[in-house]
Amino acid sequence: MDLSTSYLGLQLSNPIVPSSSPLSQTLGGIRRLEDAGAGALVMYSLFEEQIEYESQRLNHYLSYGAESYGEALSYFPDLGRYNVGPDEYLNLIAAAKRAVDIPIIGSLNGISTGGWIDYATRIQEASADALELNKSPGRVVPHPTSPSGSLTVN
Repeated sequence: MDLSTSYLGLQLSNPIVPSSSPLSQTLGGIRRLEDAGAGALVMYSLFEEQIEYESQRLNHYLSYGAESYGEALSYFPDLGRYNVGPDEYLNLIAAAKRAVDIPIIGSLNGISTGGWIDYATRIQEASADALELNKSPGRVVPHPTSPSGSLTVN
């Protein structure tokens, strides 16, 4: 029986498309989904607001008390151990594209116009086959070409 179909312009061997789950968070899990017969995979979501919040929080704690006295600068932890950006997510997409033959669909939850565009571009550059955009209804985001300077996203 031929179950092939097209989805988002992608040719799939079947319509089974698992979405965000613990299996989409590791390369081993992604391989298991392909081995189990997935026709494509929607990755777990990259949340712009989480990246922004974690970055601001890390900056707060790293700079707190830094002006107290000179020796305080030596208290800073090694920044290489902190991941407050999208790099891990983007690297997983790129690795998955090299490791499996099914389409990999990125997923983005953005909160600002600039963030949506920036992170969507990065996901595309990581070789995702398509992009799922998640939004909250009625959120107002900055929009430079709108007469009021903002745009309500429905």
